[in-house]
Amino acid sequence: MFIEELIGKTITNIYTIVEYQINGLDKGECFIELDNTIIIDIPFGDPTDVWVKELDKKAQSVFVNLSDIPISFVNKEQKTIQEIVDKYSAYQRTFFGRLKKLFGIKTEINEYQPYNIEYQENKLRYIQNRKIVDFLWYDDEIEKGYILLDNGYTITETTTANHGTGIVGLNYYENLEKLTATKGCGILRLADRIKCSS
Repeated sequence: MFIEELIGKTITNIYTIVEYQINGLDKGECFIELDNTIIIDIPFGDPTDVWVKELDKKAQSVFVNLSDIPISFVNKEQKTIQEIVDKYSAYQRTFFGRLKKLFGIKTEINEYQPYNIEYQENKLRYIQNRKIVDFLWYDDEIEKGYILLDNGYTITETTTANHGTGIVGLNYYENLEKLTATKGCGILRLADRIKCSS
């Protein structure tokens, strides 16, 4: 499939596989479904072709649950972990602490209980069923390119990263300003290349 054929296609689903390796590199792979018919890979750099690929049976849709994401707040007093450990270690040595332990009653650690829950908007809902309007990339990088959607969102993928960074798999930016603030200026656009050749 030629890169120019992406323009006007609709992203109907995105599937990912993410494998975590403690003290190593996390690995991820995205499968982008277009128009409910084909699965593609996000191209690298300055592409001419797009790899059409088979959906891996282990891949899971990122659109399964688009409800808002709950964020739990714990430890209202903002104690350090050591302060919490010291407090409950001291309690275990008291008469009541020993009595509870004798009868098999576990002591609740209140600092770990949520005192407030707020909800963060799940922005993946702004990616599903959106049309592709352009493909972007940086000339001096060997990372995956960026698919620009008709609502201004851009998507890309990170295939490997240090464990614990949380960036492996699908990444998105709400607009080009957020992309350039993170990655810098100098974006190249497929639309400009198409204009030059016509």
